[in-house]
Amino acid sequence: MKKQPPLRGFEELFDSEEPSNSEDLRHFPNLSRDTLTRNAKWFGLAGEHFVDSILFRFGLPSSDLPEILPADRIVYCAGVGLRMQIKTACRPRNGYFHFSLMKGYHRSPTGVRHYDREDFDIVGLVALSENVVKFTTDRRQSHRIAISEIEKLRARPCASFEHAVADLGLLDASATTNTLGGQR
Repeated sequence: MKKQPPLRGFEELFDSEEPSNSEDLRHFPNLSRDTLTRNAKWFGLAGEHFVDSILFRFGLPSSDLPEILPADRIVYCAGVGLRMQIKTACRPRNGYFHFSLMKGYHRSPTGVRHYDREDFDIVGLVALSENVVKFTTDRRQSHRIAISEIEKLRARPCASFEHAVADLGLLDASATTNTLGGQR
């Protein structure tokens, strides 16, 4: 049997040792700002999967989209594919989870820019440490979820999605309550 020798320089990729300067992520959300920043992509992905979980529980399938596109998901609702952008905040600051509706990142060649009107239909705002999501069609650049909203969002996880879909004119509010999990 032939054996492929390892290619020089790839040994580090297969090294299973944890970097010595990493903070244990199991202490989330009690992590340093540096650790949160260094792992931002992971936390963003966790937020996206959390949204999938909520939507799937209410019978709303979704498909993830390639990172090069401005939307993160297509959510299938009322016979329409809705483009959804998902933003994740790991922990509150001054009583609020803060979200910025900007695309890109500071060190990218294209920098940080505003979303175009046609980039998405609905935004999912994830307060990751509280395991809640708030859906909206509001396109303001800055959003926030107050700590005082958490219990309401937790009690009715899809209520804000119902409102967002109604805001888009796809379903009337009474039809969505029967489809997405009970009465208001």
